[in-house]
Amino acid sequence: MKPLTPLTPEFTWAGFAWPRYVADMACGLDALRRKRDLRQHCGGYFHAPRPEKAGTGRGFYLGPQGRHGDGQPFRRWEWADEVSGVRIGHTGWFCDQHQDSKIRGIVVSLPHGRFLAGWSMGENMASSVDGTVYNNAQDAAYAADSMAESAAEQEREYQERQEEEQEEEGAEA
Repeated sequence: MKPLTPLTPEFTWAGFAWPRYVADMACGLDALRRKRDLRQHCGGYFHAPRPEKAGTGRGFYLGPQGRHGDGQPFRRWEWADEVSGVRIGHTGWFCDQHQDSKIRGIVVSLPHGRFLAGWSMGENMASSVDGTVYNNAQDAAYAADSMAESAAEQEREYQERQEEEQEEEGAEA
């Protein structure tokens, strides 16, 4: 698979060449200053939504509640297990066999009482939100927990494959 670069469009969808820079809005003088400082060290983040993989979500880095993360297009969110009226008896799904890190469901609040569901590895960590809009927070919370479970399972499988490949390379050497 080729790495994504800003100079080589991978595909065209909805009249735009993808990948594109992920939009991040700077709000206030401090945010503008932070954005300017970031540009001195690295380029923008890229995201390319593939139309053939519907429901894969939008990737970003989750910022603290009430603040934007890198590429995060919203401010109002909460952990799925903390949504009122929801009975999720855990605080995330382990994503490694050593049980060092977890993936938790997140619920994003939209205007007019609507919600999105997604998952996150924690604040300032990799996250994703699906495009399905829910009419109440409880449905979004259960969907987010299910997404977090699936993401954690995929991560565990990926890590197992990586360990097997490393063991095979070690045996060959």
